[in-house]
Amino acid sequence: MKFVLEVYAGDSLMAHIGHDPLPDAWSLTYVPGWLDDPGAFPLSPALPLEAAAHGYDQRSIKRFIEHLLPEGHALDVAVAANGLARSNVFGLIRALGQETAGVLRFRDAQADMPAASGGHGMRDIPIAELDARIADHDMPFTVWDGKVRMSVAGVQDKLLVYLDAPLEAGGRLFLVDGPRLASTHILKPDLGHSRLPHLAVNEHFCMTLARRIGLPAAEVQLLRTPRPVLVVRRFDRIVHKQDDEVRVERRHMVDACQACDLPVSFKYERNLGKEAAVRDIRDGMSFERLFALGELTGNKAQAKLTMLRWALFQFLIGNSDAHGKNFSFFVGPGGYLEPAPWYDLVSVVQYGHFDTDLAMAYGDAFTLDEVTPFALADFAVRCVIDRRLMQREAQRMADAASTAAVALARSNEYRNEESAFIEQIAAFVGRQGQRLVMLARDAVTILAALL
Repeated sequence: MKFVLEVYAGDSLMAHIGHDPLPDAWSLTYVPGWLDDPGAFPLSPALPLEAAAHGYDQRSIKRFIEHLLPEGHALDVAVAANGLARSNVFGLIRALGQETAGVLRFRDAQADMPAASGGHGMRDIPIAELDARIADHDMPFTVWDGKVRMSVAGVQDKLLVYLDAPLEAGGRLFLVDGPRLASTHILKPDLGHSRLPHLAVNEHFCMTLARRIGLPAAEVQLLRTPRPVLVVRRFDRIVHKQDDEVRVERRHMVDACQACDLPVSFKYERNLGKEAAVRDIRDGMSFERLFALGELTGNKAQAKLTMLRWALFQFLIGNSDAHGKNFSFFVGPGGYLEPAPWYDLVSVVQYGHFDTDLAMAYGDAFTLDEVTPFALADFAVRCVIDRRLMQREAQRMADAASTAAVALARSNEYRNEESAFIEQIAAFVGRQGQRLVMLARDAVTILAALL
């Protein structure tokens, strides 16, 4: 039996996705009304508005959908709650697809599911209840009122909420349902895991540092319940308020893996791992693949400059887990891409018991310690980046980040033992800045014939 999901872009019916479970056959059809819309955009570069003569690659359709699902523990919870297998991608998007990253909503027209128009539901989350839920390790954080809430892709526990006003103005948190309202913020609580101490303040520091030196990171705040909770403003949501009416507009976006039509398992460059037998297989997401996506943007030079700054900033903060799903693009009319604000910026190297091999290599260097002037020059050549431009950006970013990191670490944002942890990151940023400046300077001097 074949099943069909309606795909909505906001209130507009965009496409139908069909699935025949036994052969795991997928189909995609954009509806005529969407194709006639001058503002229409495709799901992804691999699924353009105009299909090839042989139609769309079924594997590309499935891969695109799979990227919209949560990962890790959140996926396990969704699987168990819905009585599905992890491999049942269609069943999971059918169950969870009312609110995904970006603009898309999925609806089974044959079942009793909300239509594209109608009311909405709001469920208040008092701070005391939020704190109790964070402390309750027996109840999955994504389950509220007996219902599994969609969690955007990633391995950290998250909750999507609507914030009715700024936190400093007494804003309240809500779980929301319905097409007119959508989540506007992502809550990422510090669950007190001993292996990941101060994770929320770590990410808050790195994200805030990026914004303070003029880099396009998402807005973040710390909410204390009193446990620290990172509150991330969703950049794929725009709130419109008129009189007593509130509407949340969604923006379509894809991550770099979706844009490259790679499966979720290819988010790391060494897609088969780092064992000796497979470590040279590098078919996953790489800086080279990422920078090539600049050709699909409206402003190629600006897009590649943004990517360069993103790559250098990961080096500065020691984010070894900066993988292919951690860089996203807005998708505009006609399918043009535009780099989205940055997210998931964490100094992973602070957790020494973690594997800190780089998700994407600088040249052939898969650890920060292995990065040499030659590796950085190789990185620039592969990504078609002028090495003198890289040197100027490295100098500017290192100077700005080193100064801003010290000031931010000494601010009143962090408390008690958090302060010592953040000062440790700030000191690391200072050392990395000095090293980056020297590496980028020497990378300019390497003969092109050697690269």
